[in-house]
Formats: sequence, structure tokens, C-alpha cells
Amino acid sequence: MPRVSVCVSVLNQPELLHQTLKSIYEQTFKDWECIVVDDGSTVPIESIVSDFRDSRFSYHRFPENKGIPHGANYAYKLATGDYICSLGCDEFIWNEKLAVQVKYLDENPDISCIWGVPGNGPMGPVQSWEQYIFQAHNRSRELWLKCFLNLEGVPIGGGSAMWRRSLFDSIGYFNPELTAFSDHEWFVRVFEKHQGRILPYRFMNEVPGHKTICTRTEKNAAKLDTELAYVRNAHALQLPKTDGLITVAIPVFNHAKYLKFSLKALLSQTDQNFEVLILDDGSTDDPASVVAQFKDSRIQFARSEVNRGHMNTVNAMLEKAKGEFFVSYSADDTMSPDFLEKCRQEFVKDPFLEYVASQNDFMKEDGTAWEGEHPLTSIEKATNKARQDWLERLKFGNVYFGIGMYRTSALREVGGWDPSHGVISDYEMYLKLLPRYNFRIIEEPLTHTRIHGGNQSLLQPDESKKLARRYYNAQRPYYQPRPKVYIATPFYELKAFSPYCESLAHTCNLLTMHGIQWQIMRLEGDSYVHRARNSIVMNFLNDPWATDLFFIDSDMCWNPDAFVRMLFRPEPVLAGTYPVKNKWEWWTSKPVIYGENEDKHFKGINLPDGNILVEATQLAGGFLRVKRSVFEKYIEFYPMNTYKDTHPSEAERKTQVEFFATGIDREPDLLLLRDIEEEMNKANGSGVEMEKFRDRFKKLKEPRDFIGEDYCFSNRLRNMGIPLFIYPNVSISHFGIQGWSGNFQQFMNDNKREQLKQSQSAEKKGA
Repeated sequence: MPRVSVCVSVLNQPELLHQTLKSIYEQTFKDWECIVVDDGSTVPIESIVSDFRDSRFSYHRFPENKGIPHGANYAYKLATGDYICSLGCDEFIWNEKLAVQVKYLDENPDISCIWGVPGNGPMGPVQSWEQYIFQAHNRSRELWLKCFLNLEGVPIGGGSAMWRRSLFDSIGYFNPELTAFSDHEWFVRVFEKHQGRILPYRFMNEVPGHKTICTRTEKNAAKLDTELAYVRNAHALQLPKTDGLITVAIPVFNHAKYLKFSLKALLSQTDQNFEVLILDDGSTDDPASVVAQFKDSRIQFARSEVNRGHMNTVNAMLEKAKGEFFVSYSADDTMSPDFLEKCRQEFVKDPFLEYVASQNDFMKEDGTAWEGEHPLTSIEKATNKARQDWLERLKFGNVYFGIGMYRTSALREVGGWDPSHGVISDYEMYLKLLPRYNFRIIEEPLTHTRIHGGNQSLLQPDESKKLARRYYNAQRPYYQPRPKVYIATPFYELKAFSPYCESLAHTCNLLTMHGIQWQIMRLEGDSYVHRARNSIVMNFLNDPWATDLFFIDSDMCWNPDAFVRMLFRPEPVLAGTYPVKNKWEWWTSKPVIYGENEDKHFKGINLPDGNILVEATQLAGGFLRVKRSVFEKYIEFYPMNTYKDTHPSEAERKTQVEFFATGIDREPDLLLLRDIEEEMNKANGSGVEMEKFRDRFKKLKEPRDFIGEDYCFSNRLRNMGIPLFIYPNVSISHFGIQGWSGNFQQFMNDNKREQLKQSQSAEKKGA
């Protein structure tokens, strides 16, 4: 019996079917059968199947059209594989789909059904910055059910799925009375008893623009609504409460003078079904006397003798909360009289919500309205978005919700707030909640934040780096940041090769089209290139959002599309190969590989896109891409490799990490020479190139001769266990200093003018 049964239902459309079957035929995993069910087509279909001349394909035909569930069920009953895939004739799959999915299900017996990332796009492993998509869809069984019944966050395209054939024994087959929702209703039954997962791969693409029975039109709208209503009635979920008690938690630390205003606003709410927990976090003023002025039995006051921090205080109140809902209410803020009522109304409209907030405005310390520009200009005003849009927005920074109302059970399920994130603990909470639960924003300002000396420090420039680092650390557990590439060039008097400027301009345009952040980094006035490279790396690491550093010399030109392909490759270190000063020379352009054949210096690695990689022992630094993780690992591996930069003035001198070094009569270089000699002995190489290497090695031992920083860097990375690769598919010209014919500063000025022009044009169109 085969391991996998691929079931294909088809009604006419032979040209689409051929593409579908071809994608099955080209699978790297070979232990499969494909069952094609022709649901009464009026055009020849069998010949499409027989053209593949493969006994793993079988063809079955209904004399008349019976509908999708009938054809699917017929195929499923014929299936003999351990695992089932179901494809429509408008779907085609990645050639590694079956291999990856079989391996996962074999290794995870508790998972019954798996999908890939929804939507069309490049098939295969998704880029790290896309992985928030599958993380957002991986939920508990109960949450899966909720999402299916509410049509929110459901994986698109059943063709990306694979499930265990044993599920049919447990829950039966498709309901033949349903058409558009037959598979949907079946998956609801799956999640009533079993667990599923989204994997970080795009397994399938659909033919763009192709209409199916699920495509909503005027004619079928009523039928689709009827079927959906049937599914929801047949699999009704118990709705959570929406009329329960609200716990309002107020942490207080030296805000006694504001507390009376926040309490007055709270006790004036139109919705009075709440309890108030106030916890004094070791204040030196007297909040107890303020609370005593309000004779309300719903207020519970407690005091901690030591200051535990804002979030620890809120978590302590979360443990004691009796309410179905939980509101964290700062003592220096206020709310409009109908805030609690309007939040509860949103939960009534959609009982499956877990968080409701409103837009927020600001006030001065004395309580009067804030005049002029929003004080937190970098933070977006909260509006309603789809889950995926929210996640995309939160990838790049906070959204200021102000006060919000949570479902208490959801807060407890994710473990409350994490105090280690300080002032952005609320942001980290959004990242924890949003992949699992739904948000709703009331698009009017019902909460009011007071700006005063205690919180204004957050707005100071000297705090920006700390906040950026905190945002970065908060994000990392949930998804990797979208690539932000630094294109770095050491310059001599800002001279550049004109085609370099042209290649750079096209590259930046391509990066923008792909949604990749980029920044150009230049360094001039330093005669030692290795020291310039070290300074560039340190500047790169100071940006917590930077993911890739691309060194490009100013006498290069290249094809921009290859640059982008290199950027998306997962290898930690990747270089282009190029001639030295208009001629090919193996020392910096050809990789040296020690293989079984001593004369073989190249080892090609085929890539799925038809390109190749070449593993190397040394990379040239003139066109070199290095991922952030490499430099971070380097610092851990070589903590002793630092030096005092003597190039700046005495006052500006600082300690640099020595990522790049050269051999100029220094003890470390003698050690490096011994490393080279050891490698030569290991290699025991022969051939023309190796002889050239030996000749050059001998010259290196002469006094004041040096080893290039490229070799030093490559050698150290290999000592760390980091593989080095060359991407030969990038076309590079290398002209040397004799080819300088442009000025980089002029290019930058022209580029700024062009960006300004485009921005003004966009504004004009918007107006």
C-alpha cells in the first residue's frame, strides 16, 4: 500500500488538470497513488491522466455530475494510503509537499491534520518574516472550532492539507447535502475531536482568478448563507458570558494626586456592574486617604510595603479578580462615562472577542486637553483591522490602545503580563493574545492619558535606543523581523564607480517593491579597510531591527535581482564571485574546496530555483552578505578580539570588536600563519591553483607582508563552524580605482530629490 493517497476531483477544464497532475508527478516523495474522479465532464479527461503513463494514477468517471462531496467521498473510499491529500483541478503543489507533510505526521502522532500557509506566493519554506502567518493560525482545538464557525482565520485552500485516513473511521465522510461547505463542515467535525496545525510552508497555489462553487455571486449567495447557517446550527458552540462582572484593577505608585480623578471617572460609568481593586505598590504619598473619600463597597484597597513594579502589581490583581472581564486602569488616566458600557456592547455583538479597546487621546497634567500634535507621533492610532493586518502592523512597533477590556480567562491562559518588558509589556501582551484571539477597536477616544513628569521620560531621545531594544526582544519569540538590509560601502574620498550608483539605485527600488527595509551605510576617511569594516559592523549591530549586512565595494556593479535572491537565501554567509580588477584570479574569485579529488576546487549545490551554491573556504569581502546572527555569535566566540580605535581623536576613541583583521607584524597573525600552514598540510593539495596558493603563502611569511581581512574573517567563521557559500549567479563587474567615474554624495542627493518628488506626487494624488 502507498503511504499517501492524493485524491483529485475534476469537472471539465483539462488544461488545469494537467498542471495539477504534473505537480503530483514531480513530487520528490514517490510512495503515492493518485485517484482522479471525473464528475461527469463533457470534455475528454481520461487522456490527460493516461498521458503520464504512470500506474500510480487511476481514473474513475461518473456518467453525470453528482457534485463535489460525492466525487470526494468516492475517491476517499478507494484510497489505501496512510495519509490523504485532496486537490481540486485548479490547484498545484510544491514538489516537496508530500515529503515534508509525511515526515511531520510520522513524527507527531497527536496531530491529525496539517495545512500550509494560506494564499498564493513562492512555494516552499516561508521567509522568516512571514512566519507570523502560520503562528497566527496555530490554535487549540477549541479555538480552531471558533475560527471555522466564524469564518475568521480559516486556512485557505484545502489542497494544502494532509490528514490521516483513520479520520474517516472516527468522524465519517463529507456531507453530500452540502456543496460549497462540505469540506468546511467536515473540518469542523475534525476539530471537535482532533488537533491540527499550520506548518511554515506554502504547499499549494491556486490558479489566479479561477471561480469555484465557493465563489460568492448574486445567484448563489442565498444558498451559501443557508449552508453556513446549517453548519453553525449543527455544531453550535456554547457562547461565553457577556453580562458578567467587570474587574477594574488600579495599580498606584505615587499618583495619589491623580487617583481621585480616575476614581471619579470610574464611579460615574453608565455600566455599574464592576468591582474595583486598588493596590498601592509601596507609594511614599498617601493613596489610602484618597480612597477613603469614596464610600463605595465595591472598592477594595490593599498596600504592598515594597515597590514590586507596575506589571507585577497588575498580575497580583489579576489573580484575585472575580470578574468575567478585566480592565487595567492607570491611576493617572481617566475614561469617558460610557467606556465600560460600550466595551461590553462589543462583547455582546461578538461573544468570541477577547479584547476590546478604544482610541485614546491625551491631556496635560492639569487635566485640560492636549494641544497640538499627538505626543507619541511614532505610534499609530488604533483602528479595526483583520487579524493578519494587526500582526503585520505590530511587527513594526506599538499601537497605543490606552485602556482596554480583556476577557479574564484569556489573560490567565497566556500567563498575564511579562514584567521583563517594562513599559512595553502591554505590547508584548498584544503579541501573545492576537495570534489566538480576536480584537475589536471602538473608533472614538473614550480613554484619556495624562502626560506628566512621570511618563514624559518615555518621550526623550536618550530613551529611544532602550525602547527599540525592548521592542526587538519582545517581538523575537513571536516572529522574526522582516529583513532590514544595510548596504555598506567603505569609500575613499566618496569616489565611486558610476555603474555602482546605478546598480544601487535599481537595487533599492527592488527592495522597496518587495517590502524590505533598507539603509545605505557609508564610511569615508579611514585608510585601513579592515578598521572601516569593523566600524560598519558595530553601527549595524546598534540597530536592533537590522537583519542583514551587505558589503559592496564602490568599484562594483551587479544585477539587482540577484542581490534580492541572495538576500532571501537562508545561508548565514553568502558572497558573489567576481574578477579582480578586470581579470579573473582564483585567489579572490574562485572558492577552494578540499574534496575527494584533490584537483577539484568547486563543489556545486543545486537549488530548487535552478541556481547553484558553491561551498568555499574563503570569501571575498567586496560583495558579501552576512546575517546578524553571525556577528552576534562571533562576539560570543571571540570575546577577546577587541581593540582601541586610534584613528579618531583621543576623546572619541572607543573599543571596537575586531571582526576583520589583517596580518601586519603582530603575534595573532603569526598564529594565523600557523593556521594556514596547518590547513595546507591537511589539504595536501596539488594542481595549478594549489601551487599558486603555496607560492602566495611563502610570500606571506616575509616581514611586513599581510594577510587580507577577507581571509582572516573567513578563517574565523570556519573555526566557529559557520559554512561559507558563494552564489555564482550574480553578475558582477569589478573595475578597481581606475574605474572611478562618479560621486556617491551626488548620487545620494539625487536619490533624496527623487524620493521627495515621489512623495509629493503621492500626496497630490491623495488630495
